[in-house]
Amino acid sequence: MSTLQEILFNYFKNNSIKKRHPLLTPRKASIIDLNTANALFAEIINSGIPFGYQQANCHNISHYISLLLESKGYQCAKIWAFAPVVYSSYSSRIISFPDKKKLSPNGAIDWGYHVAPVLQVRMGTKVRKMVIDPGLFPKGPVRYRTWIAKLKTRKLIYLIMDSEWYLFNSSTIPNSQILPNPDIIKPNIKLPDWFSDKHITDFFKYEEDSLNEHWIEKGLSVNETTETFYNKEIKPILNSNLQEDILNDYKMLVGNVFNFETVFRDHKFNSEMNDDFQLKHQKIITKYREIYLVNLNKWQNSLSELNEIIRKKFV
Repeated sequence: MSTLQEILFNYFKNNSIKKRHPLLTPRKASIIDLNTANALFAEIINSGIPFGYQQANCHNISHYISLLLESKGYQCAKIWAFAPVVYSSYSSRIISFPDKKKLSPNGAIDWGYHVAPVLQVRMGTKVRKMVIDPGLFPKGPVRYRTWIAKLKTRKLIYLIMDSEWYLFNSSTIPNSQILPNPDIIKPNIKLPDWFSDKHITDFFKYEEDSLNEHWIEKGLSVNETTETFYNKEIKPILNSNLQEDILNDYKMLVGNVFNFETVFRDHKFNSEMNDDFQLKHQKIITKYREIYLVNLNKWQNSLSELNEIIRKKFV
């Protein structure tokens, strides 16, 4: 290879890496072997994390897993996939696939974005980025491109980045149109230049409001409570023609995560979960509000224990 060829090769090699994963700090995520990756996946499966409810809270599940791995001495990364509906003003395209449980009122699981933890796994002479997503791939970690392909969404964009970033901020104005202003608080993280025409402005860590208001614990409690509701109240009557009306009500209550959060987490009302609806189902709402609080307390204790283990590692 000539000197010029070497220069060009190294230039395109280095710049392609930066462009693909500019927010993944080199060597920050642990590199492990395949046996270790499979063992960690098994521990995650057996940890009690509620993977069965796919309507929401992938960001909370992912962050909890990242802390679980950190408590065991491993650092992961995260992969974020965004449908056009999230990053563009000109598209309503979402990530969507059939709801096999028949829980969703419209029969589909719909996402604007999805996120999952990533392990760096040494396989032979190469290091592969493997995604942990038991909701989509219950048998083990998969290559990140396999994970992206599973989402089956045209013009999907993705970022692979450090696991400490919990969730993102967005704006109706593309980044390229936001003028610098010294009076505005600087974003937590600068996105790459090829993200400049998107509405996703930056990411933030699990601190301040999210930490103080227990967003992770609430999200995990929502998912676990909905799983219990599905198994005990919905699944037994899925094929019953005699209870079709109550089945439809339950799907609207639990299959729509915003309705569930309105009623059970926030104790509020909306156009669907109005006073008449909640009065009609007062008994079961009261029952599952109590279950939600029990689950919330459990996840608060669990997260507190993980953080204490992590804290001791750095003392």
